[in-house]
Amino acid sequence: MISYEVLAQKPRVFKSVTGLSVDEFDRLFRKFVPKWVEQEYARLSRPDRKRAIGGGRKYTLGLKDLLVMVLCWLRLYLNMEALGFFFGVDKSTASRDTRRLLKVLRLLGEATLGWPEPPKRGEGKSVAEALQEYPDLLAIVDATEQRIQRPSDNEEQRRHYSGKKKAHTRKTGIVVNERGRIRDVTESAPGSTHDMRLVVESRVVDRVPEDIALIGDAGFDGLQNHYPERSVGTPHKARRNHPLLPDQKLANRELSSIRIVVENTLSHMKHFKVLMYQFRHPVELYDDAFRAVIGIVNDRIDHRLSLVSAA
Repeated sequence: MISYEVLAQKPRVFKSVTGLSVDEFDRLFRKFVPKWVEQEYARLSRPDRKRAIGGGRKYTLGLKDLLVMVLCWLRLYLNMEALGFFFGVDKSTASRDTRRLLKVLRLLGEATLGWPEPPKRGEGKSVAEALQEYPDLLAIVDATEQRIQRPSDNEEQRRHYSGKKKAHTRKTGIVVNERGRIRDVTESAPGSTHDMRLVVESRVVDRVPEDIALIGDAGFDGLQNHYPERSVGTPHKARRNHPLLPDQKLANRELSSIRIVVENTLSHMKHFKVLMYQFRHPVELYDDAFRAVIGIVNDRIDHRLSLVSAA
């Protein structure tokens, strides 16, 4: 049976199974515990609950083992029967406990989002300190989509069919800074939604500080029309009878070299197979998983940047 104590003795296996090193797991667990206690108290003290706090079914696994189980699900995307077998619980128990812990991991992920307030006059920040604590110069916008199971409802399956992917998908917009740190994310939408429509209607750009420039790929051509007061950079596109000029090709290459950080961040997120394989669960659970992984990736990026700054 898999457990934290067994896996922690084998760091390479631990990372293969959970997607985190033992140190990263311990750092996550310290953040997880207070939020879990808060959520469990709210659940057990709800008005319609018949039992007093302390009554009812107890968790079969300890909290560390529960967290390892959920991370294993995110990393490997096993079905619940296999997940329950490896952790010594019934598949219904694995499903119920995974959903509960995933809600808490989503909250931790959402807590990492947002743009930092720049230093104000009188705060005594040097230029070096300001650049370290408020590094954001760019907001790089992108969208990612993932295959889902074909909806049984005819209207829903049409809405989720992506002409780009030739499959039924769920699409999510993401905004990162120039270091790849995730600053904002949209709610997921059916795959037929255009990238620009998703970003504009979600209003994620409205939350970006005004002095930060926006950058997007060719799918966001025309974004500047929605935000004429902002600095927006998108690739030049060849038109009929108007091929790209050499300086436009050079500008596109430079823009691509800047945009690559969002692709790298999405690649880190998709190391967790729940965001890479076809999503088998109800789409209502998709945003929980997406934001849970955001918290893990943002923590890793923050820790790496802090080590670079300390050096």
